[in-house]
Amino acid sequence: MSDYVSQHLIDHIRTNQLRSGEAVPSEMRVSSDLGISRGIVREAFRALKMAGVLEISNGRSPRVGRINDEGIAQVLQHALSTEQATIEQVLDLRAAIEIRGAELAAIHRTVQDVETLKKEVGNMRAFKAVQNRFIESDARFHETIAQSTGNPLFAVVGSALRGSLKASIRAGLRNRTTVRQLDQIVATHNAIADAIADQDAVRARKYMAIHFDEAIRSFGLKAKPYA
Repeated sequence: MSDYVSQHLIDHIRTNQLRSGEAVPSEMRVSSDLGISRGIVREAFRALKMAGVLEISNGRSPRVGRINDEGIAQVLQHALSTEQATIEQVLDLRAAIEIRGAELAAIHRTVQDVETLKKEVGNMRAFKAVQNRFIESDARFHETIAQSTGNPLFAVVGSALRGSLKASIRAGLRNRTTVRQLDQIVATHNAIADAIADQDAVRARKYMAIHFDEAIRSFGLKAKPYA
């Protein structure tokens, strides 16, 4: 019954072409319209809030939610923690999204985006000996690219990938521990940042593909034709 109520609300949003922030019927109204108990309706509302379909807060009528990363992030984390997906598969997923993302970022980036990318490259260079700081800067670098694409879906997926992204970075660093290897990671990130700064989409794509080729090789696996 809760699923039925959830589908009723989703159909209502689509049929009435509601946009983010617009009001939807209250729990009481839905309960009355469908002849279903408030408890079941409340459960449906709660599930849709968790999925990001609805925004619900005290003292305010429920509204159509803004897209967010919570549902995707939970699926990805669950896949990794239960070993239903491997780090290599995470890298494949990231490559499919981020190589295109680098192209779009080169086209749509702002001056602030470039400054942030350069800052994170500098932090990676400065914190090569402090793994957690290095990983945080690396993750922010990739998130900034996702946010620079001009496509909100890249930003949502990029944010959802944060947990698995950091896991894949950490796993890669286990295989690349020498100063020379870390310098190469930083150099490739810097090349990506330079290409985006120059608004050179072809070069940005090329160096992001190289980045993932290097990551795959670090696991002793055959490089994939990302480029």
